[in-house]
Amino acid sequence: MSSSAPANPALDCDVLIIGGGPGGSTAAAKLAQMGHRVVLADKDQHPRFHIGESLLPANLPLFDELGVGDEIKAIGMYKPGVEFVSPAHDFRKQRFYFANAWDKSMPSAYQVRRSEFDHILLNNAARKGCDVHEGCRITQVDFGESGQPTVVSATHSDGRQQQWKTRYVIDASGRDTFLANKFKLKEKNPKHNSAALYTHFTNVERSEGDDEGNITVYWFDHGWFWFIPLQHGVTSVGMVTWPYHFKTRAGRDQEAFFMENVATVPPLAQRLAKAERVHPMEATANFSYNSSACHGPGYLMVGD
Repeated sequence: MSSSAPANPALDCDVLIIGGGPGGSTAAAKLAQMGHRVVLADKDQHPRFHIGESLLPANLPLFDELGVGDEIKAIGMYKPGVEFVSPAHDFRKQRFYFANAWDKSMPSAYQVRRSEFDHILLNNAARKGCDVHEGCRITQVDFGESGQPTVVSATHSDGRQQQWKTRYVIDASGRDTFLANKFKLKEKNPKHNSAALYTHFTNVERSEGDDEGNITVYWFDHGWFWFIPLQHGVTSVGMVTWPYHFKTRAGRDQEAFFMENVATVPPLAQRLAKAERVHPMEATANFSYNSSACHGPGYLMVGD
């Protein structure tokens, strides 16, 4: 899209973005900065809980480019590397530091609470000129033919109905996969048909010094755990496993099942021996999938 294209008064916006997570908010900020009229609709009210808390070093230059580098640093847990712990190697910890990568220009990253991180990016999109609507669920997208505008319909949390006429749609709806479902492009990924249980804890055992912020990945017989230290003593811990293993839960509640599996990983169990859960146990399933296309006439789908 050319940023020099004249505004079409018959359109409400040039681009409508579905979803206010990192992908949607970043696209909104960049497009608005280029002079496009952008509307972003997110079904949630921010801040809101989410996972996906471990950032990578290559994210940091983009934050500076967006103008939010200092804000992200303020909420981020400094992360110089990643640790892997495998039962096949007597649970020995292996650390890999970003500073030792081939490209040594990006030696660290952050762990972030997604509620804070996503809110910063969404507010930045609004500051850049994007028209942001929270608590607004997109219900229908009707693509125009022969140069006619696309009509996007939505329902606000207070029950109001709204429509926008737009040139282009970006689907950043995450797991809702709005357009992939509409066009029947979504396919299960049999190699990654996994599910996850996860929560936040305080009073966990952390590494010392700068290594306190490292993400740790623990393998176990039926999948793997993440251990993600966040600011203010909070740590995100999640278990990713396969459906066959979830079926062994046999009536036990999610927390009991989670902690039984933690107990099979001695070094993780030790770190959580005195932990206190500070968020409800959450579950999600089938979060890995493929889409047979990611763009078409008048639309683009952002990866989840």
